[in-house]
Amino acid sequence: TERQDLESIARHFSQPSLAAIVASLERASATDAFAAKTLATIRTRSPTSLNVAWREISAGSTLSMDECMKMEFRILNRMLAGHDFYEGIRAAIIDKGSKPEWRPASLDAVSAADVDAYFAPLGAGELEL
Repeated sequence: TERQDLESIARHFSQPSLAAIVASLERASATDAFAAKTLATIRTRSPTSLNVAWREISAGSTLSMDECMKMEFRILNRMLAGHDFYEGIRAAIIDKGSKPEWRPASLDAVSAADVDAYFAPLGAGELEL
């Protein structure tokens, strides 16, 4: 039911890290359909994008609207310059239904430095508001 799903969302996504969210979903997936479905979906997504999104959501809660827009612009620029965005398009649209080959391929293989790079200033390319 919707109420059970909302309770599951609150329980799993209140964890302090992406790894803890995944672990929470894994523990519950045998008996919780929402957890199993959510975990299956997460496992199909770009590990880099998942890590970036987790940090983006965490950082965004303390930023002003202008700071959020600048952060989003930095991330967008880096996503468009990277591999996984185009790999996702290839798998979903060009080679319909094929399995994307993410780089890196697992959540554990994404380093803090990999994620940091998405948030780094763009120098002269910064968004001016």
